[in-house]
Amino acid sequence: MSEPTIASLVRQATKTEADFYRVTNELLAIGDTARLAEFFDKMNIPRSSDGQDDFDLTEHPIEGSINAVENYPAEIAVSQGIQKFIERHLRKLKWHTTHPSMAGISNATRLYRAMTTATNVRIERVLALLEIKDSLSVAEWGSARELLNRAYRDHRVATEIMTSRWPDALMVTEDREAVIESLKSLPSVVSASLESIQTLRDGVEARRVQMEVVPEGYPPVKPPRYFGGDLLDTNSWRHFWGELGGMSDHIRNTLGQ
Repeated sequence: MSEPTIASLVRQATKTEADFYRVTNELLAIGDTARLAEFFDKMNIPRSSDGQDDFDLTEHPIEGSINAVENYPAEIAVSQGIQKFIERHLRKLKWHTTHPSMAGISNATRLYRAMTTATNVRIERVLALLEIKDSLSVAEWGSARELLNRAYRDHRVATEIMTSRWPDALMVTEDREAVIESLKSLPSVVSASLESIQTLRDGVEARRVQMEVVPEGYPPVKPPRYFGGDLLDTNSWRHFWGELGGMSDHIRNTLGQ
């Protein structure tokens, strides 16, 4: 029996939000990095449908995200597929900000949940890659850092839209009390996303101190947390995390929670 095409898997995954998690889990479990990259490259968020507003993300966890993590070139390809998924859906979130309506609330929330899931997969797979060996080349550590930093930065952009620009726009164009009622679960969604990112970052940092980077022609060194202005440095991360915490507080204050 031939394996299903990526196009057919994408169609299945767009039926409902639960189908999105089911199909994604199946691909992750198989561990074919090329197909996984293509899936995210072509995947669009599940379409909104009546009766799914109470969807519970915790009932549909992503499993097996670290299956068949192979090497840095393969993981870069997977991350590029996820990057296209993230960028495409960031544009959709921005569209909701410029076209605010009550009808778009469910869809925007699903966008953010799916993007958080993709971000978690991205970071988990890099962490699994770091677990494979204790000594890395400069190029390997540089690749890992760039993959992580892109994931963090994109999640900050998505969270800023969801906690500030989009709800603020809704408050201007729609009935304020109706918006508050419709968005009452959003702060917990945002908090859960930030908690997962922090937990994964802690895992990366714990692994980093156990490793070494071997520059060609020089003795091994500990993988540096900072060069090139990234987010692995302690002070940079503290500033980054303070921004995200402020976003989480803003949406709670906006909704009176």
